[in-house]
Amino acid sequence: MTLSRKEFLTQGILSLGRVFLPPGESSLPSPPGLPVRPPGFIAGRETECGECDTCRSTCPQGIIARTKEVSGPVMEFSRAGCTLCKICIEVCPKGVLAVSGEGDVSGMGVARAGNDCLASGGCFTCSERCPERAIEIVWGSGIRIDPERCTGCGWCEASCPVQPKAVRVEKLT
Repeated sequence: MTLSRKEFLTQGILSLGRVFLPPGESSLPSPPGLPVRPPGFIAGRETECGECDTCRSTCPQGIIARTKEVSGPVMEFSRAGCTLCKICIEVCPKGVLAVSGEGDVSGMGVARAGNDCLASGGCFTCSERCPERAIEIVWGSGIRIDPERCTGCGWCEASCPVQPKAVRVEKLT
C-alpha cells in the first residue's frame, strides 16, 4: 500500500502521540467467533475446500487466508481491503465461493468502530479509504458507519493507524 504525503504525516504524528499516551485496551471486543469470509462464501461448504488454495493464490490483494481455528477461507485485513473483484469466486473449483444473485457479493461483514478512534482528533484515514462512502466523520466524537452502505470490504480496518485497530470488520450474524 502506498501512502500519500498527508497520510504519511498523519500516521507519523498519531504514532508519536501513542508513545506518550498510556497503553490502553481497545474498546472493540476481541475478534468474534465468526470469521469474515470472502465474497460469495456459502456457509456450510467450508470443509469442501480441503487443501485447495486457489482463491488465496489468485487474490490480487493477498487478503484471503487460512487459520487453524476454522475451515475454509477467511479474510485478513491487516494490509489491504477487498476490491470486490470477484476473481476468488471465478476461480473457486469447489463452489465454496459463488455469486448468489446477479452481481451480489455482499454480506462479508460490517465495520464497527471503537472508542479509541482518532477521528475526533483529526484522523480521516478510514473515511478517505472507504470506497462506499459508508464512514462519516462526526466532529468531536469520532466516526459513524452506515451499515446499509458498508460492504465489509476492510479498507477501513487495513488503513486504521491505531493499534489495536479502532475499526474492525465483523461478520454479520
